[in-house]
Amino acid sequence: MNPAPARLPPPADVLASWERSRAHGLGVDQPLPDPPVARDLLADRLEANARLLTFSRPVLENLHRQIGSPDSTVLLADRQGMILSSVGDTAFLDRAARVALSPGACWSEATMGTNAIGTALHLGSAATIRGAEHYLARNRFLTCVATPILAPGGGVLGILDVSTDARADISHADALLRTTAELIEHQLIESLDDGFLTLHFHHRAELLGSPLEALVVFDEDGRMVASNRPARSLLGLDPVSPAVSSEDCFATSWGGLVGWAALRQPTPFPLRTLHGATYAARATLVVRHPRDRQRPRGPAPQPCSGLAGMRLGDARIAALLDELALAAQERAPLLFEGETGSGKTHLARAFHHDHGGAASGAPLVSLDCSTLPAGAQGEQLALDALCSAASGTLLLCEIGALAVPLQALLLNLGGGQGKARVLATTTRPLDVLEQAGQFARAEFDAQAGRLLRLPPLRERSDFDALVRGFVRETCPQRALYVCPDALALLRRHRWAGNLRELRNQLRLILALMGDEAEQLCPEDSPPGLFDEDAEPPPP
Repeated sequence: MNPAPARLPPPADVLASWERSRAHGLGVDQPLPDPPVARDLLADRLEANARLLTFSRPVLENLHRQIGSPDSTVLLADRQGMILSSVGDTAFLDRAARVALSPGACWSEATMGTNAIGTALHLGSAATIRGAEHYLARNRFLTCVATPILAPGGGVLGILDVSTDARADISHADALLRTTAELIEHQLIESLDDGFLTLHFHHRAELLGSPLEALVVFDEDGRMVASNRPARSLLGLDPVSPAVSSEDCFATSWGGLVGWAALRQPTPFPLRTLHGATYAARATLVVRHPRDRQRPRGPAPQPCSGLAGMRLGDARIAALLDELALAAQERAPLLFEGETGSGKTHLARAFHHDHGGAASGAPLVSLDCSTLPAGAQGEQLALDALCSAASGTLLLCEIGALAVPLQALLLNLGGGQGKARVLATTTRPLDVLEQAGQFARAEFDAQAGRLLRLPPLRERSDFDALVRGFVRETCPQRALYVCPDALALLRRHRWAGNLRELRNQLRLILALMGDEAEQLCPEDSPPGLFDEDAEPPPP
């Protein structure tokens, strides 16, 4: 018979915590405090931590689902170790309540000895306490993992904890807790009314606007008033007291940052640190809200017009925008091909906004070719539209509906100096139009025309950014958080109508939610929107 494996000694931080527990006068058989739950004090603590609770409650349920263990509970504690909120299986919550692992109970080391909440508070970092590592014998049926939620201005604001049966495997809990804590920290900073300028930066431009970005808020004098965990890590700041000035961190001057923020430029700019690193960055001026508003709100990002705001991380869209930048130097016709609702007309209008002389008042005349009457009357209307668009842009929607001789005439007449540049769209693929004899390819090629194909929504990699952008566009005066579960649910739909269908459905969802909603959750989507057997798009 093989001998039982030798038990490893407790880690050094656990042994140190045991010493602190003994110094607090606790014995391993210490009885529960009487009463174990401070109901009268809990109400005051809940009020004092209203912002922390607002941004934590939506993610506690999701975190519990991700942990995936029925014998577990997810807890939120304040900076003194008092449990404010709990989510978990009813049966396990009953067991946990016997040791006062419930709202109103204090789990500091001074009260409960070595435990994940109290030890994480003491260390200021994540702590895992397994079974027999608990100082008090009554708590040894638990394994607990806890991580701090850092305050925007430095130090610890609260503790996020997962407690399970000691026999459960929650080796993945540490990473989930850290990710959840960083998400809460990000939302707390984005919702601040204090400060003057918010700086977003990251190594990768496509991660700007995500919870992974570094986030810093400065006052009018360039002093840091808030920062999140990624920012403190990238800048090497003291996690307890990270308050420094902009000049202490960046080679880019404070006046330069304010200038970028005033421009409201959607395209990231290069941000250089004093250590020689360069990041992609955006700067925004903080929008202050009336103080009588009870719910926390963040600065509402300004919707981006023009082409730059379409760079959301999809490689095919980025390549298309690069080609449009080259086309802007020419007067050649452009043909936008894509499925219904994929953004052809929107892209054409954005091109005119940026490169078609819109700033100087040059007109954009749009003509729906499918509605033109046949014969001479339709031809005259098309020629009138071309004349009206002189020095500007003529947009021919569904060019395949025009007679080929009229297409050829418009292509030959357009594009010259003082004449309209011709843009066109087609839902039917160009090769299908050619096979059917419905496209003037010879004239298009003779004018050095460019074909630009837009991918359907199901093939785009920037779905999440598009959703957030449409939400900001629909609700520009408030910061609405889109839950990860809501994004996952939206991705399940096939979106046959592409961007148009997505935008319209989001408008419906947001209208049904009302003006007081702070976040878009899965349950906000109308029943019947999603096909149960739909597969999510490939990453």
